[in-house]
Amino acid sequence: MIFLWGLLEDTPMSMICDELDSRGANYFFLDHRKVFDADIEYTYSGHNRPRCLLHTDGQVIDMQEVKVAYCRPYDFRDYPQMLGRSADDPVAGKAAGFEAQLMTFINALDGLVLNRSDPSASNNSKPYQLSVIRRSGLKIPETFISNDSNAVADFLSRHPDVIYKSISGVRSIVQTVSDTQLEYLDDVKWCPTLFQKKVPGINYRVHVLGTQLFAVRIESDRVDYRYGNTTMTVESLPEQVAAQCLTLNRLLGLHFSGIDLMRTPDEEWFCFEVNPSPAFSYFQYHSGLPISSALATCMIEADRSTQS
Repeated sequence: MIFLWGLLEDTPMSMICDELDSRGANYFFLDHRKVFDADIEYTYSGHNRPRCLLHTDGQVIDMQEVKVAYCRPYDFRDYPQMLGRSADDPVAGKAAGFEAQLMTFINALDGLVLNRSDPSASNNSKPYQLSVIRRSGLKIPETFISNDSNAVADFLSRHPDVIYKSISGVRSIVQTVSDTQLEYLDDVKWCPTLFQKKVPGINYRVHVLGTQLFAVRIESDRVDYRYGNTTMTVESLPEQVAAQCLTLNRLLGLHFSGIDLMRTPDEEWFCFEVNPSPAFSYFQYHSGLPISSALATCMIEADRSTQS
């Protein structure tokens, strides 16, 4: 069985459900909001492995039947059930406990998981991720991370064209450092910030799924193309760059990822970061790449292979 966990309002998840429905696949979807009222039960019998049962909406799901898992969990603290409640409220404790138990089970699956928690955690540390990117053979921009405004000012004086962004997995809008930002430079003391020398060229996004690559060339009127007038064109990567993307995905322990690249006018390839839970729908809509179809095929084949 294929297990999906997330929200149907989340377009990538709804696209996967549509693909699986159209093929009559055996799957179960768990709404992430059920963290407040679903339960997990473990039963033991002799020397056998414990049996895990998921109780939700009057259904009992035998989690031992799960061979493939695709999870896009959200922050339960943003749901209405948490309105006016503190982090130590019993409702929060129930949700956190359910999440911990379910993710522990999924991470221990023998089958295919897109993606497990440990490798996905690389997204929470851009410095660590950049070090792995270098090991793959891809270049990274000159990078400076600090909460010392004087040190940042020195870096900016040597590199006048610089962008800044979050060093964690918290989403931020990539922007060029301008005179406006310089007025607030002292604020970095409250939040270490990542600064990078701006790399000229053309953006590429590469989705890696196992050994498959889905690459698009991106042209936009904004530094962060997600927030500009953007066009995408399906394009093949040079053989060496393609191999480096596969290597990077493997080094991070991922099966599915979204890799952000820049091709310079001198044909150098730089990598900015890797998303272990990419919102592929945005790129599929703009380019026509069959990413959701490939994901569904991957899940169905992995599920069937465990039954043969």
